[in-house]
Amino acid sequence: MKKLTLAYFGSPNFSANFLEKIFTDQDLRRVIDVKLVVTQPDKPIGRKQILTETPVKKVAKKYKIQILELKTNKSEARNKNQNLETEKNNKRFLDLSYNSNLWDLIFGLDLCLVYAFSYIISKDLLEIPKLGFWNIHPSLLPIYRGPSPIAYPLIFEEKETGVTIIKMDEKVDHGPIIAQEKLKIEETDRRPDLEKKLTNLGFKMFRQIIMNLFQNLETESQLFDWKNRIRLTPQNHSHATYTRLLKKLDGFVPLSALKKSLKNEPLNFEERPAILKETGKKVEVRNSSKIIYDYFRGLYPWPGLWTLLPNGKRLKITDMSFNFTHNTLNFKRVQLEGKKEVDFETFNQAYRVF
Repeated sequence: MKKLTLAYFGSPNFSANFLEKIFTDQDLRRVIDVKLVVTQPDKPIGRKQILTETPVKKVAKKYKIQILELKTNKSEARNKNQNLETEKNNKRFLDLSYNSNLWDLIFGLDLCLVYAFSYIISKDLLEIPKLGFWNIHPSLLPIYRGPSPIAYPLIFEEKETGVTIIKMDEKVDHGPIIAQEKLKIEETDRRPDLEKKLTNLGFKMFRQIIMNLFQNLETESQLFDWKNRIRLTPQNHSHATYTRLLKKLDGFVPLSALKKSLKNEPLNFEERPAILKETGKKVEVRNSSKIIYDYFRGLYPWPGLWTLLPNGKRLKITDMSFNFTHNTLNFKRVQLEGKKEVDFETFNQAYRVF
């Protein structure tokens, strides 16, 4: 029996961890052959703007897999996006019909797997692989569609999240569901914790689907008879909610709000963090300690939570804790613009801001 040939689309750390799991799982290696990895171009990172490879690219190089880096045509992306429902998701449109190199590379492949690739893929490309494009989406679709589905459940104090594997269509996170499983959110989870847990869950689900496809096969053609072997469940689109790309300004919290959060005093509308103000989702504004704690969890480590001091300097809250018994917030570590990170008490003794 031939192996299932696959192209993998992704970029960030947790997507790289998923790809590494495919390469190191002995059972999957017997049935899957990763032929291509598609990722974003190298980007300048840090103060020195050092050109840096995506984590997914590094894994692909480690296992000597062919790599294709893709860019979007920004003006074309805007034109394509302006009439799409997906415009609100702030996702970049990847019209791959003009990229003949990618077209040729995935032609004849069995499956394209997408995990945190951050582009909308055009319909004509979705139809090329025999099994189509599958997306590993770390939320319980149709809620939290879009590019930040791990941060938003933390910000909004959700008790659970999960992973949904869909067969992609031309709309963002819109296609029918192949599999879905829930995951409990622990009170101490931060975004990197959920990234790891959801990646592990998503891999377990993907592995199970693939191994089931290869069970009891009598002919090779049965492998691609997915309509009879994989149940597709349409999403309830009326329940859809959306996320957007995180940006640095999202981490800004007014100094007055941070002061109130240490005393658990109510926030007024203008003191709410940006993401809480722009969505219609209800938030208990009286519990400011928990609001700021959850916001910190969702935005950790980037863009992080920061404020502006009366002297105009930027202060970043780099660590905090929450006492669930007494409902109190404690700032533990901070970093003043141009200075090294210090514990909060040391900072406040020197500057007397709080």
